[in-house]
Amino acid sequence: MVLEDRPSSLSVEQGDSSSPSFNPSDNSLLSSSSPVEEMDERRAGILKKRHCILMELVETERDYIRDLSQVVEGYMSRMKEEGVPDDMKGKDKIVFGNIHQIFDWHKDRLVRRLNVYVVYCQNKPKSEHIVAEYIDTYFEDLKQRLGHRLQITDLLIKPVQRIMKYQLLLKDFLKHSKKAGLESLDLEKAVEVMCIVPKRCNDMMNVGRLQGFEVRKQSKHPAGSFVSNMGLRGLPAVISRVRSWPRDAFCCRTRSW
Repeated sequence: MVLEDRPSSLSVEQGDSSSPSFNPSDNSLLSSSSPVEEMDERRAGILKKRHCILMELVETERDYIRDLSQVVEGYMSRMKEEGVPDDMKGKDKIVFGNIHQIFDWHKDRLVRRLNVYVVYCQNKPKSEHIVAEYIDTYFEDLKQRLGHRLQITDLLIKPVQRIMKYQLLLKDFLKHSKKAGLESLDLEKAVEVMCIVPKRCNDMMNVGRLQGFEVRKQSKHPAGSFVSNMGLRGLPAVISRVRSWPRDAFCCRTRSW
């Protein structure tokens, strides 16, 4: 009979459960990557993230320098050329502090000491007080004539924001460098410094604000008032804390990673 002549392979396929069968959905049969290749792919992904962090650092640094230039080459240059109102003479130096040194530090990489940021932050509360007095009059007129989009207050806060941002970017960069198995000793030292500097900056701004309270207390508040007592209690403690910081904690040489 014809039925008896069917190939016996069918019975083997049906009866032999141990023979392997092809399952199109089984990715393990399709994958040909070895553990070494998978490790290389993972490392390449980490290096890509590391590169993105580095590019963010570079690009935001470029924007930051541009913002600083609007202050130094915009406001400061124009005020030097045209002069300032009589009632503002002498105050302009307090408004800008040492922001020109910070600008030079980033533009030319000549100065290696991060202490310029600490000095700037110590002066910041005094600057804010003077700027607030002229923000809607003199500085608004300058802003319009310079064609700036940002207010001077937005520009003067940039150094404070930037010094806080560095440690976040460098910590992330260090994390991915370690994951990629790269030598990171110098980077660890940089992160350590950039964690110290923002704390010192914050301390110095607190000193400036408390000193401001002391001045206002003498002219506006009677002895024993809340502001007076807060200044008397808080100022010595903060100054003592600031003086305890090591002076050499702010030396940092720029390196390329």
